[in-house]
Formats: sequence, C-alpha cells, structure tokens
Amino acid sequence: MAAVMSYLLVAAAAIAVSFLLALALWRLGIRYSWHREIRPRDVHQEPTPRLGGIAVYVGMVLATLVASQLPLFEDVFANPQPIIAVLAAGFIVVALGVVDDLIDLDWLTKLSGQFIAAGVVAWQGVQIVSLPIGGITLFSPTLSLVLTVLAVVLVMNAVNFIDGLDGLAAGVALISNGVFFLYALVLSLGEAGAP
Repeated sequence: MAAVMSYLLVAAAAIAVSFLLALALWRLGIRYSWHREIRPRDVHQEPTPRLGGIAVYVGMVLATLVASQLPLFEDVFANPQPIIAVLAAGFIVVALGVVDDLIDLDWLTKLSGQFIAAGVVAWQGVQIVSLPIGGITLFSPTLSLVLTVLAVVLVMNAVNFIDGLDGLAAGVALISNGVFFLYALVLSLGEAGAP
C-alpha cells in the first residue's frame, strides 16, 4: 500500500504542477500574444498560445524531487547520474522548444538539438541493452549507444509529428507512458519477489 501511495504522490505532484503552470502560461500567452500566426497546415482556427513544454518539464523536475525524498525510490537515487542526464536532456529539449516557439527554428537546428539531448542520455548510461525481438542482447557499447540515440530521436519526432491536434500528442504520450509504467511496475514486482 505504501508503494501505491508513493507512486500516486509523485504522479499527483507532476500533474498538479504541470496543469497549474500550463494554465498560467496559457493565460500569459493570450495576454502577451505568445503564439504564431495560423499557417495553412495548422488545424487550429484561432492562434494557440505556446510554451507549454515549460510546464511539463517543471512538473517532471518537481516530481523527481518528490520521488527523491521517498523511501521507495532510495535505490533509484543511489546513483543519480542517469536521472540527472534525463533531466539535463529534457532541459535541452525544452530550451530548444521555447526558442522554436518564439522564433521558429529551422529543422536542422531542431534535429541537431534532439541528437545532442539523446546523446546526453545515452552517454550517461541510459541505454538499450537488449532488443525485444528474440531477446537479442547488445554486447557492443557503441551499438547500444547509437541505437539508444536513434530510438530517442525517433520517439521525439513521432510525438512531434502527431502534435497537430489539441491533446492528441498528450493523450498518446499519456497512454504510452501509462503502459510503460505498468510494464516497469510488473518487472520490479517480479524482481522483488525473486529469491
């Protein structure tokens, strides 16, 4: 029961902060016209305020800080290097997104920033070590690093590609992260019960 409460507390912190900050940024965006003009490819009929990535990132950072104080996550934070790498990569992506929202960066600059962010994560040890197809283990650290960077950039662009409708990318991300969380939870419960 304590484990469930810990997970709920971390999720509640992320949701509350992200929602409240997104609402504040949305109101500021309307007041100060922080939006692009509607382009022919846009689905929106009215300009939509930008900078929502800041709210999501701040929510993630606060949730990480909350988790770091809970006994359930002691082992995770014993080696904080991968967590710091994920937060640093997230900062790079958010900073790139903010600049893009304000001045509309070219695709090469955005893609370069994505590769740098993915490289930070992979370089600090958050890597694909096996493939789900046949349980293939990657014995080459270089191959593991390259596949991880490519996978992270691919996922970032896949989510970005479906981000044309309000809530579509957020909904897909919520569902996929929910499934990923359940999978990780089942794995951790299996390890906890293993002799």
